[in-house]
Amino acid sequence: MRKFKTRKKINMFIIYIGLFLVSMGLSIKYLYSNNLINNNTIIDYLIADNFSYEDINSVDFLLKYALNINIIKDKETNIEDDISKPLEVPLKPDTSLKPIVYIYNTHQEEKYESPYLGAYNIATNVLLASKMLKEYLEDEGIGSYVEEENITNMIHALNLKYKNSYEVSRMLLERRKSEIDTLKYFIDLHRDSSAYSKTTAQIDGVSYAKILLVVGLEHDQYEINLEKANIIASKIEAFNPLLFRGISKKSGEGVNGIYNQDFDPNTLLIEVGGQYNNISEINNTLKVLSKILAEFIKENENE
Repeated sequence: MRKFKTRKKINMFIIYIGLFLVSMGLSIKYLYSNNLINNNTIIDYLIADNFSYEDINSVDFLLKYALNINIIKDKETNIEDDISKPLEVPLKPDTSLKPIVYIYNTHQEEKYESPYLGAYNIATNVLLASKMLKEYLEDEGIGSYVEEENITNMIHALNLKYKNSYEVSRMLLERRKSEIDTLKYFIDLHRDSSAYSKTTAQIDGVSYAKILLVVGLEHDQYEINLEKANIIASKIEAFNPLLFRGISKKSGEGVNGIYNQDFDPNTLLIEVGGQYNNISEINNTLKVLSKILAEFIKENENE
């Protein structure tokens, strides 16, 4: 008799668990279908609730699971395989594109707004944005290389100051150009420090970080750089004028005036958003910017 009662209790417990799981599944489906939660919401909740994972401070983790950007690792790793299986995220195929775009950050530590991720050492900065841009460019068939050498450490090692940042990034430009002979385009990615209202655009209900192009006028070939900036500007405005903040022409006392744009006519300085923009807004803009740059590059290559 006792065995019968025990078995009955176990059966009832299993039924309750089953009903609970079904109700949870239906609830989540309802929230997703009504756009009340999304992947970013879940990531933010887990992090805010002290979610612990051995790879949580990985840039690759953030790109893959918060923004659905897959990174192919050069070395084999079991962690990538383990975490991809339950979420059924297919690995992006290796296209083996030769890099023709060099993406770097003279001011590598410029940060974006990060309410939760900073506590877990996920640096939502321009270097992260550069890696995202690389992925999107390669989706467009444009091979890219992101500079990960720590410019701040180099400045300290050379006993220089922050104002010498462009001198240090120039060293890296020259080094990578000599090492990778396929490089033809050089993009220095920055973010601005203006107010949120100036660096953000609402387009069709989606929040974007605005784009600003910077051209230095204190070198002999600035007119070529300016011409190319104007071409890109027209393409941004063709997408939507709200996304574009204009071309900032720099010269005179108190500014660099060159920004390494004398290095090559295809050297661009692009500011995406500002310090108060979040990574989701940056991501939205980089998707558009990658298509614009890919179109510009393909047209330039066919001339």
